[in-house]
Amino acid sequence: MNAGIPPPEAAPTPVPAPQKRYHEAMPKLDLAPNSRVAVNFNPLGSGGVPVQGEFLGTTHYEFLIIRLPSIPGLRNKLLPHMRVEISYVSGGARNRFTAEIITFTQKPAFLLFTSYPDRMSIMETRSHNRVACALPVRFVSPHGEGVGILSDLSKGGCRVVLEMTGQSGLRKLKEGDRLVMQTAFTWDKVATRGVGIVRNVETSGTRMTLGLAFGETIGEFVDALTRYLALVSVLN
Repeated sequence: MNAGIPPPEAAPTPVPAPQKRYHEAMPKLDLAPNSRVAVNFNPLGSGGVPVQGEFLGTTHYEFLIIRLPSIPGLRNKLLPHMRVEISYVSGGARNRFTAEIITFTQKPAFLLFTSYPDRMSIMETRSHNRVACALPVRFVSPHGEGVGILSDLSKGGCRVVLEMTGQSGLRKLKEGDRLVMQTAFTWDKVATRGVGIVRNVETSGTRMTLGLAFGETIGEFVDALTRYLALVSVLN
């Protein structure tokens, strides 16, 4: 008899391993509010022309909000669960992903709500290595004059960071605009003049960052740029 002898303890129920949350495998969208994005509503068809929109914000791993322009007939193309392609340029690379339309509103603004991307394609757009710098620059554009900082440079282009105040016309700068720039690459040389063509625009609050490709340039600018890049490469 086993009187007085406690029964053997039951084997503990195995605890399942914690499931990896889905969003941990998803990219975190590193895009500042008010950045420009392109939305292609016909990514798999021919002749799909992207619509330029404005990224307003996101709840990470849930949805995105994009402001679209009021284009006649556009709302008729929008269907729930429709797949669209969204792209933007950041840090010299073109980022592209597909998302699903959740819904949209027309008042008080044309807002598109899409699903969060589960994967992203990133394509480097630079053909020259860039070096970091902090050189003051002045420029004249179709939308007014401005001052800023050259934050990086290469033989093919540069990045200009500037602060905007009030109703600055520089907020209208867009891809394709032509800037005439003036900067001194070293303290012992006079400022030289060159031309930059806007390739991408990023805005965050009052800060604007312009990605420029050098256009037709005066020989003095090319010579000064070449000397500066050679000097930096030696120091590094």
